Amino acid sequence: MSSPGSDVLTIELPARLAPDRAVTGLIVAAAVAVEAVVARYPGGQGGIGLAAGILLAIWHSWLARRSAMVRAATLDGRGRWHMVLADGRQVAAVLLPGSRILGPTVVLRLRGGRLTRSAWLTAGDLPAPDLRRLAVGLMAPDR
Repeated sequence: MSSPGSDVLTIELPARLAPDRAVTGLIVAAAVAVEAVVARYPGGQGGIGLAAGILLAIWHSWLARRSAMVRAATLDGRGRWHMVLADGRQVAAVLLPGSRILGPTVVLRLRGGRLTRSAWLTAGDLPAPDLRRLAVGLMAPDR
């Protein structure tokens, strides 16, 4: 990946990654659990779990909206990263510490200008060959 003659790898980032979809389910489960615990106590205020769940959902949707500004990430043959934004602009990016391979998944952290994007990419987000090529690109010795 890092040699000058190697291919360009472009990763199309879905609007909602698999871990983001899992967070939605966890927020609902947490709200239900808090409501169940509060209901067991006499005089407990019902709705605390619902309120906490709504606040967490609003916060998560705000974060998701910010991260949706990045549509794709590209690693060129010289090891330089670029981010393609939702408005079509392409900005130079740098690979941040914390980018790593976690088993069959990849955590990708990029910064381009003032925008930082973190994505936990799984087989549900990218085709397996692209995920493997990305992992090889991260393991290159010059990064």
